[in-house]
This record gives sequence, C-alpha cells and structure tokens, in this order.
Amino acid sequence: MIEPKITYIILRVTNYTLLLWLLTAVTGILHAQDRPTNPLSPLPVPPSQPANTRPSGTSATTGSRIPGTNVTGISGGDTTRLRVGKDTTKAPADQFTTTVRYSSKDSSQVNGQIVELWGNAEVVYGDISLKADYIKLNQATNEVFARGRYDSTSKKMVGTPIFKDRSEEYNTKEIRYNFKTKKALVQGIVTQQGEGNIRGKVVKKDAEDNLYIRGSIYTTCNLATPHFHINAPKLKVVHNKQVVSGPFNLVINQIPLPLGLPFGFFPFPKKKDIGVSGILMPQYGEEPNGRGFYLRDGGYYWAVNENIGLQFTGQIYSRGSWGLGTSGAYNKRYRYAGSFQLRFNHNTSGALTEAERLLTPDRNDFAINWAHAPQNIGRRGSFSANVNVTSNSYNQFNSFSTQAVTSNVAGSSIQYSRTFGKYVRSGANFRVNQQFGQVNQTTGVRENGKTDVGFDYTLSVNQIAPFALKGGTGKWYESFRVGFQFDAQAAISNTIRNTIDTSGLGFTLISNARLRSRDEVVRDSLARADSIRLGRTIADPNLVAFNLENLGRILDNRNVTMRYSIPVSLPNFKIARYINFTPGFSLQGDIYSRQLTYTYIPDPTDPTKGGVRIDTARGFFPTYSFATNASLNTRVYGTYFIRGKRLEAIRHTVAPSVSISYTPDFSGSTFGFFTTLPAEGSLAGLPEYRRKLSRYRGLGGTYGSSAPGQNAILSFGIVNQLEMKVRSRDDTSGAEFKKIPLLDNLSINGSYNLLAPEYKLSLLNVSANTQIAKNVNFNVSSTFDPYGYQQVGETVDPIRVNKYAYSLGQGLARLTSLQAFVSTRFAPKKADAPKKSPNASDATLKAINQNPDLYVDFSIPWTVNVSYSFGYTRLTPSQSAVIQTLNLTGDFSLTPKWKFTYQTGYDFQYHAPSLTTIGVNRDLHCWEMAFNWTPYAGSASRAGNYSFDLRAKSSILQELKLSRRRSFFDNGGFGGGYR
Repeated sequence: MIEPKITYIILRVTNYTLLLWLLTAVTGILHAQDRPTNPLSPLPVPPSQPANTRPSGTSATTGSRIPGTNVTGISGGDTTRLRVGKDTTKAPADQFTTTVRYSSKDSSQVNGQIVELWGNAEVVYGDISLKADYIKLNQATNEVFARGRYDSTSKKMVGTPIFKDRSEEYNTKEIRYNFKTKKALVQGIVTQQGEGNIRGKVVKKDAEDNLYIRGSIYTTCNLATPHFHINAPKLKVVHNKQVVSGPFNLVINQIPLPLGLPFGFFPFPKKKDIGVSGILMPQYGEEPNGRGFYLRDGGYYWAVNENIGLQFTGQIYSRGSWGLGTSGAYNKRYRYAGSFQLRFNHNTSGALTEAERLLTPDRNDFAINWAHAPQNIGRRGSFSANVNVTSNSYNQFNSFSTQAVTSNVAGSSIQYSRTFGKYVRSGANFRVNQQFGQVNQTTGVRENGKTDVGFDYTLSVNQIAPFALKGGTGKWYESFRVGFQFDAQAAISNTIRNTIDTSGLGFTLISNARLRSRDEVVRDSLARADSIRLGRTIADPNLVAFNLENLGRILDNRNVTMRYSIPVSLPNFKIARYINFTPGFSLQGDIYSRQLTYTYIPDPTDPTKGGVRIDTARGFFPTYSFATNASLNTRVYGTYFIRGKRLEAIRHTVAPSVSISYTPDFSGSTFGFFTTLPAEGSLAGLPEYRRKLSRYRGLGGTYGSSAPGQNAILSFGIVNQLEMKVRSRDDTSGAEFKKIPLLDNLSINGSYNLLAPEYKLSLLNVSANTQIAKNVNFNVSSTFDPYGYQQVGETVDPIRVNKYAYSLGQGLARLTSLQAFVSTRFAPKKADAPKKSPNASDATLKAINQNPDLYVDFSIPWTVNVSYSFGYTRLTPSQSAVIQTLNLTGDFSLTPKWKFTYQTGYDFQYHAPSLTTIGVNRDLHCWEMAFNWTPYAGSASRAGNYSFDLRAKSSILQELKLSRRRSFFDNGGFGGGYR
C-alpha cells in the first residue's frame, strides 16, 4: 500500500538520525524564504518618543503626503480618510516603487517621512505584509521596524510581529526589513515548515538569498518550550542548493545530549515533496531464545526525487546473525504507484558446541515483496502486481507481522490485461503459490515446503446481441446473445506425484507408483496430522526440493491445459407473470498436453486375475462437448402482521430456483475421449460403465473427473430471508418505520442427475448468515451426504454405498463438514468515526482511515474484538477432524496517555494458547513510546521476544492522537507511512 508523501519526522529512534533531523529543519527554512534578504544595521528609535507608546496630546492623523510616492494610510481610530491620487513625479531610486498601505487600531503618527502605528498595526507592500502591536515605517531609509508589547496583566509579550511573504509566514519577536535591498534582521523567529517548525535567535539574509541563522533549533513539538529539538548554533542555507552547518546535537527536555556531529553538508531538495535523505536509527530489542540482542533496521534513506524514495537497511544480532535489505516506493501521478522490498538474512543459532551447530545449522532466508497498482484513467491496458515470495522460514524468524508469522501460505501474482474495442478482452497472469510446510520440533525450522508456479492466459469476447447491434427494436429474438472465452494454463510444481488413487476403479492396476485408495489416503492424512501435533516431522514422499538440481524432474512434471467455451443465451421470458424462464446453450472443450492409455495385462498363471497398465503420452489432444440448459426462478413474499406497540410485522422472503442441463454421451469410441477395457479375466464381472475410463482421468477439465454416459442434471436451490418491520424511535428521522433483518440468508442447494447409473443425488449444501444486535456477526455453512455406509466384504471400515442413508436407518443425511464463525466488536460509539483534521491532506486522512489497525488511537478509551471459529470434517464414519479456536484482540487506556494493547487466543483442540502479544504505548505529546512483548508464540525461538521503541511523532498524528503500531513494516521512506 502506498501511503501519502510527507516531510520526514525528526528524531525517530527507529528510523531517523540526527542528520535527517537537521536536513529536514533547514529544508523547511529554505522553502519558507522565497524573497531575498540581507542583514542591515539597526534603525535608531527617536529618543523623544518611545517606539511602542502612543504620543500624548496628539490626535491620530492619517494620510500625510509623502513626496515622490503613493501612500494610503488608514487609522482604525479616526473616521477621516485621505487618499492621495497618482503623482506623475518619478520616484527617486531610494524611494518605494509601489504603494504602501498601513493601518492601526489605536493611533498613528506621521512625522515627516516616519510613520508610527500602535495597536493591531499592519503594513502591506506588494506581496509582503507585516502585523504587530507597534510598527515604525521610515520612508527615508525604506525600512520598517516592528515589535510586540509587554502586557503586565498576562505577564507576557503580546502583538509580536507576524511577517508574511507570499505564502510563507513567520512569527518573530522583533524584525527590521528594508524594502529596497530586501535585507532583514530578525530576532526570535518561529516558522512552520512541513511537519516541524524552525526557531532561531538571530536570522540574516545576504544579497544572494543565502540564509544565516544563529542559535537555530528544529522540532516537531508545537509547545513554546519543546520536549526535544536539534540544536545548531550556526547554520547557513545556500539558496536552493545546499545546507552547511557547524556542530549540532540533540536536546531532550532541555538537556543537551552528546549525540551529534561536528559539521554537516547536505544538498537541498528542489521540491518539498521529494523528502529528505538521511540516516535511519536502528531499533533495539532481544530474542532471548533465538539470535540474542539486536540492532535492527538501521541504515540510510535516499530521497531520489519526488517520484521515488529508497531505503537501505541492515540488522545485526549478538549471536552472529545479520541481514541486509532495501525497500522503496514510487508514485507517478495519474499513472501508477507501488512499493517493493528485498531482504536477505543469514541466521545462525550461536551454538557454542559442534554438536549444537550440527543440530541447528546456519540458514539463509530471503523475501521479495512488490506491490504495483495502476490508475487507469481512460486507458485500455492495465498492469498490476502483488508479489510475496519468501523462503520457507523467513516469516517464521524474521517477520514482525502477526498475520505473516501465523500464516502458512503465501500467494503472488503479476497481471496484465487489455481491452480491444467494445467487446474483446485479453489478460495474462504469472502466479506463485507457496505452502511453507511444518515446523521441525528438533531444529525449529519449517520443512517440506510446497511451491507451485504457473502462467495463465485469457481471451474473451463479451456476450453480444448480433440482432441488436444498433440498439434493436424490441423484437423477441433481439435478446439472443453469444460470447467466447478461452483460458490457457501452464504450471509446474515440486510435488511429484508417485501415488495413484484407486478409489472406484474395481480392478487391479499394474504400476511402479504407489497405489492407494481414498480410505488409505484419509488414514495417512489423519496419522500425519497427529504426528505434526505431537511435534514429529513427517517427510512428504511426493515432494522434492525446488532447486536447480531438481529442475529437470519439475519441468517433466509440468501440466499444460487449455479450455474454450462459447456460451449462448437464448431469449428469456416470463411464465404466469412472476416466473422467469431462461434457456441457454453452450459449446465447450479442453485441450490437453497429456493422454492416458489403458492396457489389460492378463495373469498367465491365473486367468481370473490380471491388471491394467496405465501409460502416459504427451502431445496435443483437443476435446469438446456441448450442453443445453434452462432455468426457472421467482421470488415469493409472505407477511405476518402483529401491529404491536413497536413491532408492526414480520416478512418472509423465499427465492426458489430450478435449472436443468443436458449433456450428450461423448464416451463412445468414435469420439476417442474414453477407453473401454475388455470384459475378460478379472474384468469380466464388471459392468461396462465401470470398465469405461476417461483418457484424461485426473488431468483436470471436463473429462478429468466426469463419468461416462449422458447427463441430465436437475439443480435446485432455495434462499430464505427474514426481517421485521418496527416503528422508529427517532421522530426526527422522517421515517415512521424501519426494517431490521432477523436472518440475512438461509440457503439450501443441490442437484440430481437423472441419467446417472448410481449416486444420482449430489451432496446437499446448507448455509446461513445473519447479524445479531447490530454487532454480532454469525456465519455457518455445512455439507450433508444423503448416502449411507455399509460393511462390504472384508473391508476394515464401512464404505459408501449407493443407498440412501434413511433406508439404512442412518437418518436423512450424514453431516460431512461444518464451519461456523462468530465475531463481535465492542467499542464506544465514536470509535469507528473517520478521522478529520484541517491540517492534514486528503491523501493522509484517506490512508489513516483505510488502515485503522496500523495505529494506536489514544482518543478511544477501549476496544474489544472477539471471534470464535469451529470446523468439523467427517472423513469416514469413524474418522473426523475438528478445529476450534477463540481469538481476542483489543486495547484499553489506563490513563489518557497510557494505552495497553493485547492479542491472544486459544486452540481448544491442542489445548494451548495461540500467538500472544502484549503492548504498552505511551503518548508523550511529540514523542511516543512503545514496548511489545511476546510471552507465547507456539515456537520456542519466538517466545519471550521483546522490543522497546522511542520515537518522535509527526504533528498530524499528534493532533489526531494516534501512534503507529510497531509491527507494521514501512515500504520505504517515500510514502511509507507515518510513525
């Protein structure tokens, strides 16, 4: 995700160093001063009259004529107004070249060429304006002097000068400015620059627009006495080029620290949105059961230009591990935006003995992340990427995201799509899917990872109405529509299958591969799961390492498939006004790169025995099929009126649907898609449909799993909704009644194959979801098998038979799977309100509001998020698997400045807690402190980890009372987010 660009915050202990802080400060100063200035000698104040005291015995006069110039004076205390017309006399070179306008609230005095103003005084000269309690304008020297007034009641200075040059504004204690030479001498300047402000005791400018500052500080704290600042006694800003500094150091709570450098020399960015290059301070912490103490993510940020920012970081551990990485972000307005991250870690356990080193050898981990999002404004082509490729153990040992640590899978894709004209679309997709395997309890490292790499291509033509290309005239046949879809896929994997599923064959296979039935696969899977739960590592016999050594075997295992379809939509119409009838026709097919050949091999010693040998041939094998279909659907409403005090009625909505599709028989020998084995030897007793096998069995596509023969499938489904109508409590809303859903969805669907020789009825799917009391979400889905199980022959376990369960006394149907999920959130009413700030850009607020989980919100006193998930899978009548977990996350404020966060859970099956983290955040106004501890992680190497973070905070986050969560990884300095 690319977040908005900002000026980098000073003193981020985790990310920034003193060089970056100083560069940000002088950057702000340089951009604040657009007009050239120079130092000048002080203008003496007439001894006869104090500069900030109104003269006694005189009246306020305005508009005295000053020869050689046009001056308009306005006094707030006098209704007399005198405007001097244009003077044709040419102004001398040492006089003003444009109109000077001035005004005051209390009084003004014109004494020759000197104008003195008291009380809310203001002088405007072109793009320059000056406001102060007292202003003295000297026409003879082209100078203006301004300062504030000490208020004995409040015991502080009031009406201090505010100098504005175009869009830049400066608060000062005292200022002298020469309109002709544009030189200035400023005392006590304070000016806002981006996320921070610059303060200087004495500021001068020379004729080349260079800026000289003595006693300068830079800080993001907006208090009069800042909590921290960067102190630079001498500073020179070469106009639009560079910054040169003398010695500078860090000051915290007015205590100077010995952290700094003797001098600094920095190039000056030409634009504010480029950002500032600088050194990144590392983060400190410890992994007590792993790599020891560490300094992490220290390095350098390079602001290349306004479109690209790069970050180079490293990490080092006390037990010998180290890592390097680079990350960055880029943004081209109205075109695209993205971020990337490349990381490499060399991890060592720090073992002291040779035996320990052999048990836990060194390992190298890497991670490649890339996110690219287009902004397609009037463009036909679109390129996007979401890449997340890592080594098996990278997230386990190097990631700080809870989701990444607990996740066992990762997916990546790079996509390109383009439209041609109004109807044609094309797209390509390169994808990588990873499964990181299981943790070896001896070494603590994940093993047996699976990697699938594939390439997809799609070409489609949107359905068009060939008889109504110009709009049509409403004829029935004009709704006839036709389209086209072509999909191609090429995939490789390090899963080399050396087993064959013999379920449902009914005969013996002759093969060098391992033969296993579905029941054997289920038993092995359950045994494997139990072993993993007990900490034992079980090698997968189908896996090979994904490396160059095994590349030949992996490529030989490639699978290339192509599929095309031509859907045809016939004109639809209504039956009895309320029933929609939609007929259709489709032609589809698959193109395979492999084909199976079956050969019966008799047993010479026993004619009743024998087996079938399966051979694989490679080539180009197209197939085809077609089907017709028709569907009916409608919607029925039923209302039960109660007419109670508030409850008016309950409405039940039923949406039934029925469809039927017919596919002819393509299993004949003339098509070549199926092979019929001879009825001899051990196959003599099998019916023909059991001896008829697809030549693409297990290869995917239409004929990879379909049974021989024609199909007439009747699909049915029904959707129920329940809601009540109640009288509104709020009379000001304008609505007398409102609807409250009781049941958002309760659906049942299935199918029945009218022409199938056995198992005509499919599995029945039942799902429901609703929302209880506005904040409790409930979802459940289940699958039921209508067929029963029986003991057949000498089988160990009962097997599924072609008899309905109710006929065997096993109930209406057997529950095969159930997934239930309940979640709720408790928080104050305003907890989910979007953040608003007049000082933040729209892009900044959008990034904050779209990612609330990345911030700790001190304005919300507490939040609690609870979720419960339950999963049940019944593999056989005697074997099942259950998953049951409870997750709890949230935070609470002990005081308005202290926030505690927590994340934990419990696995009821393993009787152990899940990943648990506890965090403490302290709002220190312009600073923030964060401490995070992982007491339990499910992995000994991650348990006990902690980190301490102390960093400066941006002014935007100060205003919104937000802190950045430590577990978030920035995508580089540019647009990487706020901390």
